[in-house]
Amino acid sequence: MKDLSISALSANLYAIPIVLITIICLVFPFVLIWDWQTFTKGFLSIYLALPYFIIAFIMGLFLHEVFHAVGFLIFGKLKIEIVQIGIKWKYLSPFAHCRIPLKASVYRISLLLPAILLGIFPSIVALIIGKSWLLIYGTLFTVLAGGDFLVCWIIRKVKNDDLVQDHPERCGCYIID
Repeated sequence: MKDLSISALSANLYAIPIVLITIICLVFPFVLIWDWQTFTKGFLSIYLALPYFIIAFIMGLFLHEVFHAVGFLIFGKLKIEIVQIGIKWKYLSPFAHCRIPLKASVYRISLLLPAILLGIFPSIVALIIGKSWLLIYGTLFTVLAGGDFLVCWIIRKVKNDDLVQDHPERCGCYIID
């Protein structure tokens, strides 16, 4: 068994370039299409509706983990008892964990599902309709998926049919021999 995992702290540090790339790839096109003033209106909208944005943010954090679990369940064709969702209170960090090995392809899809559904999709919609508050939300959840992108990068050389076991404590997985 080979360990392809990193600590949550390391994942956060390595994800910093992902933050910069995400902001450049999402905010820059928005400003080019709509303008800077339209973009800054999003911050005012969020400020004026801050309690709602905080609720949406907290729900998004929970949904992020639910989407990981849904990916494990649907694409891995698993029973619900195999997947655990919870909070690591020591780090105040929500998590989704699959208790059995999966094909690497299923693991990758499950890793990326929250970024796509909560980050990239809302950001694309925002680019189309010009709602900067939605772009800010989508950008935030794309950035929060930085650790997931990083794990996908770490396991990039793992073959799709290889079995991986979600690491119970760290970001990443074990490769099953």
